[in-house]
Amino acid sequence: MGKLARIRSKPVEVDLEEAVEEFLHSRRADGVAERTLDDYRYHVEAFLKANPNITTYEALQKAVIRYFSQPCSPGYRNIRLRYLKAFFNWCVSQGYLPANPVAGIRPAKEDLNRIRHVPLEALKKLLNAPDRKTYAGLRDYCLLLVQIDTGARPGELFQVRPADLNLEARELYIRPEIAKTRVGRTLVLSPLTAQALAKFLKVRPQWWGGDVPLFATENGRPLDRGQWAARVREYCSQAGVKVTPYGLRHTFAIEFLKASNDPFALQRILGHKDLTMTRRYIRYVQDDIREAHEKASHVAKLQQLGKRANRKL
Repeated sequence: MGKLARIRSKPVEVDLEEAVEEFLHSRRADGVAERTLDDYRYHVEAFLKANPNITTYEALQKAVIRYFSQPCSPGYRNIRLRYLKAFFNWCVSQGYLPANPVAGIRPAKEDLNRIRHVPLEALKKLLNAPDRKTYAGLRDYCLLLVQIDTGARPGELFQVRPADLNLEARELYIRPEIAKTRVGRTLVLSPLTAQALAKFLKVRPQWWGGDVPLFATENGRPLDRGQWAARVREYCSQAGVKVTPYGLRHTFAIEFLKASNDPFALQRILGHKDLTMTRRYIRYVQDDIREAHEKASHVAKLQQLGKRANRKL
């Protein structure tokens, strides 16, 4: 891997791969989740592998321009940009770089079609798919309900413990150490969800300790994204619907905004650091309202009333 001059009284060369390890240690010390650290590693190392033998800052700038000129979906491009920007900002703070080479790269405008809003009829079919007479089926039913009810990230729900659940208050606490943003938050549960969870707790093995996740596998181990995605696909096949685990979070956000029109409350519920991510749902709802208005506009109908059919065909 190429070397970059470190900006100090006496220039010192630094290996970028070593800089990545130092960066990850720094982020881990800040309390960043392991999953986020894995994402940092993946995206930064992907850039470095695609652009070996960088010896100067000018070469790094050109590599960045080439990298972001490659065809890529807007959403994935923005994800890569976000992780690389964080890494290079850290390099600047440590004196490894004179400036951030991606600072001038603008985020792409994301396609709102990426937001997977699931019709309520499809959700009802999906909830009927799990066999609630079995432990795994009842667990999956409750996990689906909680996702639909709160919009929580699947990765967060895999790590909640029974002690995080307060059925009397109908609340579920996302602890800071399992929250993606490392900020804890309390989620409100509907009576239906609370009732289902109360039933689930009765069939959950009593000999499992408090460290066993609430939505554990039959062996008392944490679920992971791959397992959960596979189970949701199986339920979708049974129900004849198309849903993804993250689509449930999108659906909650859209339905919440339609009912409350309160983006600030949605930001807190979803655990977003700021309104940047929440704005995607705001734009989606606005476009949805605009489309509905155009279909139902009385003025458009009045305009059609005065038109006659053409006499000549």
